[in-house]
Amino acid sequence: MIFMYGFLSKLLISGKLKFNQGKIVLMGEPMVIVPLEFYIEATKQIIDSNDRKEMLELYLDAWEAGFCFMHDVAEVYKMKKYEERYRIAMDTISMAGFGDYKTMEFRRGELTHFKIIENILAKKFIPSEKPVCHVIRGFNAGGGTIVHERIMNCIETECTAVNRDHCTHMNLNTELLNTNKDQEIVKDQLDLGWLLKKQKKFAKVIDKNILD
Repeated sequence: MIFMYGFLSKLLISGKLKFNQGKIVLMGEPMVIVPLEFYIEATKQIIDSNDRKEMLELYLDAWEAGFCFMHDVAEVYKMKKYEERYRIAMDTISMAGFGDYKTMEFRRGELTHFKIIENILAKKFIPSEKPVCHVIRGFNAGGGTIVHERIMNCIETECTAVNRDHCTHMNLNTELLNTNKDQEIVKDQLDLGWLLKKQKKFAKVIDKNILD
């Protein structure tokens, strides 16, 4: 928590976070403050409808938002090193208020494995039989695609809504998703055939350096 405040202070002092009349700009990107209730209602609608297509569309929307944010930040600040991109991605997602991110494992171009502590969105759905963080998974994977320079997708293997303690997410490239031991989770949370077709098309328009 102290580190997050330090990061926020640095952003304000350096002018990378600006509050102007009717506008918030974070590292060159226009931002808005969205109440948590918006994400709660979007998630609740998915759960109530039990509509898998609607869940995938919500995930994809978040993926595209995370992709665009990290792409623009990396371009504005000329972040050529993946370490820089990853540090900023983790700092900003933590600052967004979705919880405290702890990296468990990172392999460039392959995976990011992390734990989320105090995930306030997931807490709203205790008790749940299944993971609920579809929006957060999308943000993670879209931003992670810019970090790794490969199309990444995210699965949630543990969720605060289920275990009342923490969430565990894994950003994985397509090869690792196809060979992941938890195929039941992969197939439940993702439709790679449908997603990859749309993600590849979207990514190529914005950043031709992204690998499949």
